[in-house]
Amino acid sequence: MNDELPVIGKDALGRVIKDWSFKPWWGVDRKEIEWYPKINYDKCIGCGVCFITCANRIVFDWDEEKKKPVVARPYNCVVACTTCKTLCPVDALEFPEKEYIQNIIKKHKILVKAKETLKNHNLI
Repeated sequence: MNDELPVIGKDALGRVIKDWSFKPWWGVDRKEIEWYPKINYDKCIGCGVCFITCANRIVFDWDEEKKKPVVARPYNCVVACTTCKTLCPVDALEFPEKEYIQNIIKKHKILVKAKETLKNHNLI
């Protein structure tokens, strides 16, 4: 499925950027889920850990003038992933509270869908 995603360019490191924004998350239009990092530039030191770490979905671009990351493709972010925030040495990245995504999970009955997937694969 990953190979079917359209290629929309390359980043400053030469990594291929695919457009994940149209791929639904558990049947929910990805653009209806506001889950992506926001950068607090008052804290950001431009270390690049977030830019380099987000290697599969490539949410960030690099502002060569300011020498800092930019959230260029917010809907490429993996729903509920906070790896970039966890790794940021100065806590410059923000995400919605976990209750935000938990409410989406309840509203769209995603736990039921997850359980069905596990059953279909004889895992439960």
